[in-house]
Amino acid sequence: MRFSRILDRRTFLKLGAAGTALAAINPPMSLASARAHHTLSSPPTLVELASDRLTYRLRDLFNCPLAMNEWGYAQVAKSVSAITAISFPPYACCGVPETAWSPGFLLTCESFLNGRFLAIAASPDGNVEYQWFPHCVVRTQTAENLQFSTRMFLPSKQRAVVQSITIRNLSAAQRHFRLAFDMRGAVAKKTKSWFVNSPGEVDNRITWDAQRGCLLFEAQHSEIAAAQGFHPAPSRVEQTRMLHFDMELGPREQKKLNFVLAIAENGRAAIDLYDHLQARFADLETENEATFASLVQSAFTPDNSAFSGNLPRLVTNDEALWKLYHNGFANLLAARRLSPDSAYGPTYLTLSGHVLPTLSFPWDTSLTSLALALLDPIPLRNLVEVWLKGGMHEHHSTDYVSGEPVGPWYAANDAAIVRCAWRYLCVTGDFAWLDKIISGRTVLDHLDGHAVYWKQLDRLGHGLADYGTIENLLEVVSTYLHEVAGINSGNVRSMRVVADLHERLGHAARAKQLRAEATDLAERINRLLYVNGKGYWRCGQPDGTFNEVRHCYEFIAVIDDMAEDLTPMQKQEMSAFFWSELHSEKWMRALAQGDADSTWNIRPDHSCLGAYAAWPPMTAKGLYKIDSPERISRWLREVAKAGNQGPIGQAHFVEDVYPPVNGGAFKSSEDAPFIEDWCCIAAGAFTELVIDSIFGAEFTLSDGIRVNSHLGSFDSSARLEGVRYQRGLYTITKDGAQREKK
Repeated sequence: MRFSRILDRRTFLKLGAAGTALAAINPPMSLASARAHHTLSSPPTLVELASDRLTYRLRDLFNCPLAMNEWGYAQVAKSVSAITAISFPPYACCGVPETAWSPGFLLTCESFLNGRFLAIAASPDGNVEYQWFPHCVVRTQTAENLQFSTRMFLPSKQRAVVQSITIRNLSAAQRHFRLAFDMRGAVAKKTKSWFVNSPGEVDNRITWDAQRGCLLFEAQHSEIAAAQGFHPAPSRVEQTRMLHFDMELGPREQKKLNFVLAIAENGRAAIDLYDHLQARFADLETENEATFASLVQSAFTPDNSAFSGNLPRLVTNDEALWKLYHNGFANLLAARRLSPDSAYGPTYLTLSGHVLPTLSFPWDTSLTSLALALLDPIPLRNLVEVWLKGGMHEHHSTDYVSGEPVGPWYAANDAAIVRCAWRYLCVTGDFAWLDKIISGRTVLDHLDGHAVYWKQLDRLGHGLADYGTIENLLEVVSTYLHEVAGINSGNVRSMRVVADLHERLGHAARAKQLRAEATDLAERINRLLYVNGKGYWRCGQPDGTFNEVRHCYEFIAVIDDMAEDLTPMQKQEMSAFFWSELHSEKWMRALAQGDADSTWNIRPDHSCLGAYAAWPPMTAKGLYKIDSPERISRWLREVAKAGNQGPIGQAHFVEDVYPPVNGGAFKSSEDAPFIEDWCCIAAGAFTELVIDSIFGAEFTLSDGIRVNSHLGSFDSSARLEGVRYQRGLYTITKDGAQREKK
């Protein structure tokens, strides 16, 4: 089927933002033609996936966009040209220098106009407009009647950052002015686990190459160098690293500077890469756009060469439904890495931004495991195998540079690993994988062990696992400790999932035993930890007391893992609790603001200020099991607007804490004390929400795709095409799943 390309008002505005520099690969239809069509694009275009145009000043709290390629990423800073956190692990530039009183992440290509720091100009000159696209970040600023426009991107399969900088004289008079750029490197190579932040060496050797117009930064303690510079070449260099241009522009005239930052294992290689990229600068822009357009197309095309699977194409005329679905896809795309330096091959990262540039967490990955199983099942399976080998009862994640596990233990790991494996098996039907030997045990034996590991944690003899303290759980809720319902409920699901696997292989006795233990555990969770009449849960403490905690994770996990074990009254009370204490019009709170611990830590992913990327879609999934679809859809139509700022952030604020941005909940800043990254893989749960809850498609292990549709409150004629399920392709509508003809 051919899909029409609609140019709605939002798309029209996005096209205008980028101007001629972002001409679409597939030119959009005329407005008159577009109005004659109703189906939104599938697959989406790069322009349709873009953020809105957002204007901020240096003093504002906001999360700076990033650009990425297969090997790494770079983040723009709070200015029209500066770039930071350039990470191609194990290579880094503008990371955090290891020195006393480190300033944190360094900036390079920061601009100065006539000797003044351009980013801190008084309003309106200090206003900078940002727009994220999957393949680049576009920024504009107007100061002293000069317009500065930049387009930053990472060429495919290169350790390099490229940026075009266009300066236009807006006046009718001849202009003479001085433009300078502060260049920094702190280049470093670190082959051990990166864990937190990108590394930096403070004492790089800096060499000026006047002929090429570039500076060469060379590390003295590791094997890495970076060449940074411009074509046309600067007029001169001052103070070792300040590149100066003496510029003259006629009335309405503009001039373009081509900036390249090339990273390699030594100075000669960095210079060679710099020369190569400068010589092909014009082609790089075109190729970059074409590469990403092809990548997006592939993501929704069966038997493509970029992914080991594909997402279904969503055919709908409902903009909110379209937005929810593709919000999740944008986050999955940002998480994808195919680095030649990965210890375990192609993978998906949990966070993209300053904080954790190399890590994959079972917990976060599990929250989007259905979408990953559809889009790219082989990297998902590989991650599960890495975790089965990695000692995930001692660590929270694995680092793809070293291949090693890092950090303190996360209590959710057992259930998360089982969930990822279960999603992989349901979608692919690769049941032979269960017999694969990993570290001396079959995959099934490993999964069985994770499903019942909770018994080793029953330290208090209550028949519940004690999941430890704050560093093992939500990190920012000081009362959510020890015997918690949300993580224990994951064991109920895990035992039932593994029971299904055993039964399929003819292990009837083991399957029966696991199901009986799951039912008993669910009964204890309900009896010991539910707060009757309140709709929320409590945590058992070693001294026999209980902490009542009004956090959304208990709502999400218990309904997701053991809804069939809840009474009708519990479901009513839990629904009432969400709508009265956690719900907001545009987003939700992770913790009720009336909770006794609401002042402990205001990091918005788990506090009363906002919520983590996956909590709204996961909450909606739960609500669809117990509540009115019409009420849920009204909320989700507002939640979808958070994607107007680009990929969903690690957390967003509720609207009474920070005003909405273009109708959507504001993406939390990376600035302290909020420290939330630009985007998070767990927001792929938005894509899952559309598939398994709004369309109501249940991917079973052996009984096909069952459909319990809730499309009526969105678009009853919507359909998913090209749905991969166990060697077949299906179309899903409100009426069920039909196998597509070859």
